[in-house]
Amino acid sequence: MKQGVKRVDFLYVRHGRTEFNRDRIIQGADVDSPLAPESLGAVRDSARALGDVDFARCYVSPLGRARQTASILLEGRGLVPTSLPDLREFDFGTLDGKPYERYRLRFSACFMAQDFSRYGGEAGAQVRARVRSAFARMYEEAQDGDNVLVVAHGALFRYVLLEFGEGPALVRKVRSETIRVPNAGIALVTGDESGFFLRVRVLRPREFRARARGLGLLP
Repeated sequence: MKQGVKRVDFLYVRHGRTEFNRDRIIQGADVDSPLAPESLGAVRDSARALGDVDFARCYVSPLGRARQTASILLEGRGLVPTSLPDLREFDFGTLDGKPYERYRLRFSACFMAQDFSRYGGEAGAQVRARVRSAFARMYEEAQDGDNVLVVAHGALFRYVLLEFGEGPALVRKVRSETIRVPNAGIALVTGDESGFFLRVRVLRPREFRARARGLGLLP
């Protein structure tokens, strides 16, 4: 990297598994549920995986499940997270809060089209624009060499991959629609003056730690 070029690493963590995740309730931007008690161990695993990363800042979705996850990840750090509306989950409109099994066909049709506007929700292009806006703001507010913790959502991460992943647009699109995004999973995005790059796709904490260390990306 050229001398004087600003570089920022973003550690993206999906929130822990919630009661709605467990009970198979569609959960987008308009509904929220607390983390399931049995999921807290996985979030603490993520905290340990990131334990020796010195975070300069933390940005979090305004939804409670992300804020609850961030509070666990930041325990003992004395760092106050900044709520960033553009990090909220994909808005599934009136399908939000519905039982997945009963609304599977409607949800799946919209998911394949990446467009929930027929139910009053968002289209994928809107979510993609929010991802670009969020990362541009976080990068602008960071200093060269900062590590930034980002706590957000699974469907939103698909657009992080679509926007910043490697490969042709069609390859990124297929990957974004088929990737599994585990609760409390971690990914690494690096930003510099030429753009943003997904360096490590979202992985479970132990897998992420091994991958990032193997690439020399984390201490």
